[in-house]
Amino acid sequence: MNILSTTMVYPTPASPAQGLFVQRRLRALAAGAGVRVVCLQPWFPFWSVGVQETDAGEPLPVHYRRMFYLPGVAKCLDGWFYARALRRALREAGPDFDLMDAHFEYPDAVGAVRVARQLGVPVCVTLRGKLHSQVRYRLRAPQIRRMLREADGIVAVADSLRREALALAGADLDIRVIPNGVDDRVFHRMDAAEARAALGLPDGPRFIVSVGHLQEMKGFHRLVDVLPAVRRAAGDVRLLLVGGPTAERGYAARLISQVRRLHLDGAVELLGRQSQDRVNLLLNAADCFALATRAEGCCNAIQEALCAGAPVVTTAVGGNPELVHAPELGVLVPFGDAGALRDALLAALARHWDRDAIASVGRRRSWEQVARETLAYYQEVLSRA
Repeated sequence: MNILSTTMVYPTPASPAQGLFVQRRLRALAAGAGVRVVCLQPWFPFWSVGVQETDAGEPLPVHYRRMFYLPGVAKCLDGWFYARALRRALREAGPDFDLMDAHFEYPDAVGAVRVARQLGVPVCVTLRGKLHSQVRYRLRAPQIRRMLREADGIVAVADSLRREALALAGADLDIRVIPNGVDDRVFHRMDAAEARAALGLPDGPRFIVSVGHLQEMKGFHRLVDVLPAVRRAAGDVRLLLVGGPTAERGYAARLISQVRRLHLDGAVELLGRQSQDRVNLLLNAADCFALATRAEGCCNAIQEALCAGAPVVTTAVGGNPELVHAPELGVLVPFGDAGALRDALLAALARHWDRDAIASVGRRRSWEQVARETLAYYQEVLSRA
């Protein structure tokens, strides 16, 4: 089987950490199929910086191409812009593939399904968590509904996304739930004291680690907001925030201002983007992992925390309850309930956790397993196309 995969969320030389989970699935798929990637990057004259257009061959053949768009306005046209750019890219890269594979709901999947229908090739789309946010827009929701009905196959990385897609489409769609995997060669259990020593962290304080992009949705500010109460009750508790910048350029400044206003200098550190090996050290050094996120599909950061044996405190949104599915793994709290978040963090810090047992659950799902399930489903789709 030859697969042409397309998305905007994929590693580039300028943003090597972007879309690593997409790359990991495709690399695992490549063990049993031919895989090429078309990565489209939003571009507008004099606005976009660092757009990559050089093809790459490692670890997979990747065609980087520009996608014209209008920054901040007329976002309902982005699906059309995506289709236009993808058609142009396929003319250059060649149409030699059996199945098109699109990641993310809008504009990626909307544009890809349009092109696939024009070319007469089967297309599968992967729902990764944008569905809830995108269907709130009046002119985007009908495009997404049509995409869901016209796709030959749909993969949802969480059952919550499957249910949401069925409700939106109003039809009995063929949706296969295939959650993300985790690389246990990178994320694994190790001695907490060794991890702290490698990071240069002191032994006395207790540490909460949160990992995510610097954006409002991930909720770093919600953790900062409850930290004073946590410290009053539990002593020297410190918060380490790991994540790189996004289009929300003012969010980091907002966090810094919040830390100063709450007199948390020295208790909160913004570590920026970190290597995967260093994130694994941080997760092992942490007393708990926390993510006060507003929405999720299948959260890679939670999976990686579990694989490292870190107990998880997170919001009961999206696919999070499917990952933290037992009290032995962590604590779920309602989104927006600051009191519940504070109490959950205190409970997690006070409890003795069986971190080896947490890690054994976390490493159960590999990317190789994800690839086997995905390839089997794609073969089903091709057999009836």
